[in-house]
Amino acid sequence: HVLLILAGALLGAFGLNADPYPANLHELVVERSKSVVALEFVVEREIDRQQGFAYGLVVDDQGTIVVLESLIPSWVPVDKMKNFIGYTLPHNDQEYDLKYLGNDYPSGWHILSFEEGLPEEFTPISAFDRGIANMGDPVFGVGAVGKDMGFDPFVLTARVALTKKMPDRQVIMRDDIANPGCPIFNVDGAFVAWATDPQAYRRTMNVGRETLTVTLSNPEETSVALSSEDFFAYLEDIDPANVEGPRPWIGVSGMQPIDPDVAEFLGIKNQSGIVLSEILDDSPSSRAGLENNDILIKVDGEILPRFRPDYAVTPYFQKLIRQKVPGDTMTAEVIRGEERKTFDVVVGDGPKVVREADYRYFEKLGFTVREFLLTDGIRRRLPKSDMNGAIVNYVTRSSAVETAGLRMGDWIKQVEGQEVSSFDDVLGLLDLVEQDEEKSEFVLLVERNNETSFIRAQLK
Repeated sequence: HVLLILAGALLGAFGLNADPYPANLHELVVERSKSVVALEFVVEREIDRQQGFAYGLVVDDQGTIVVLESLIPSWVPVDKMKNFIGYTLPHNDQEYDLKYLGNDYPSGWHILSFEEGLPEEFTPISAFDRGIANMGDPVFGVGAVGKDMGFDPFVLTARVALTKKMPDRQVIMRDDIANPGCPIFNVDGAFVAWATDPQAYRRTMNVGRETLTVTLSNPEETSVALSSEDFFAYLEDIDPANVEGPRPWIGVSGMQPIDPDVAEFLGIKNQSGIVLSEILDDSPSSRAGLENNDILIKVDGEILPRFRPDYAVTPYFQKLIRQKVPGDTMTAEVIRGEERKTFDVVVGDGPKVVREADYRYFEKLGFTVREFLLTDGIRRRLPKSDMNGAIVNYVTRSSAVETAGLRMGDWIKQVEGQEVSSFDDVLGLLDLVEQDEEKSEFVLLVERNNETSFIRAQLK
């Protein structure tokens, strides 16, 4: 009897730990790797060209490709990104010309397409079954080695450690499972998640008697993914013919979730609240009557749901805003002091972003300036009246201005002792400096980290 019991226990253990992956896993991986595009592109800088690389996912029969926001620089002007080329997994020695369509605001994804339509070598992810990944499920991810090794596909396997809405449903594996931007499948071959940016892990490192806390992440592989249902929900709202649409905006900065104990004190137990720390001047929110430090508790009549961790309520609210279009009305109920107030906010069109800013490169001086944007002012907590001048966007290495101490991100406030009140002022004064053949040096007054300093650069 003891032997029978032991044998049964062993069989049970072997059953629990048996390899759950099918015998034809190789075929599944090869077929599904056809939904992945390895792509290269060039970013043109002032004096050089930088090579970029990413993995994208083919999503439909028209050859539309989605790429994670982090894999293509969102701050680079579109006309500075060139030569988008796609490759198969593995690389078949053929290059496929790609067209960059834009950056979709609600999802944050970059959208591209094949110039000549979908090649037969690729299969859209929509051609495969969809599935839902749950805790404990075995899954496999498709990735690829680098171009120098032929973009050969590889497979990694793992079990789902947990899934969590933050506010999108995140699928988190115990181990790295794919390159960022590559697909993840269940053991039946159904698409269950899209691998996103890697999670940073805190680790301790002992150096002699010192114990240091470090944060590490592997940029080549990830254990975090967006669930297939949220992936397709975003995808349904993307129009490849009109990607760069308006950016809905209400003009709130510095949003912070309230502590659960504070929420209970305010009488809103089992829901979330957001402190609207700063309502920007002349924004849709300020025109509606919202004020600094109002506590948002309802949007369009619906309470803000409770999230764990608490900070997930902020991206949830931002997602609600992104789902609007300029001209829509968003109803906001807030707690102000001991009162509850309701405001109708007419959603506006978002301000210009960095990639849309005006730039000018001064070759002789060795740096680029761009116009001062609202986001620059928000970062510096400036009133709208003080948002002027220009920001240093690029500094040539080993140039006179770099030697003098000029750095990217510096805010130019004076040129040659003259205060500037606009981007055009900066351009005009720098033009005079650059065109003056007799000038041996010039001086800038810049602000960096709320401190001002003079930059004196030699021209000869």
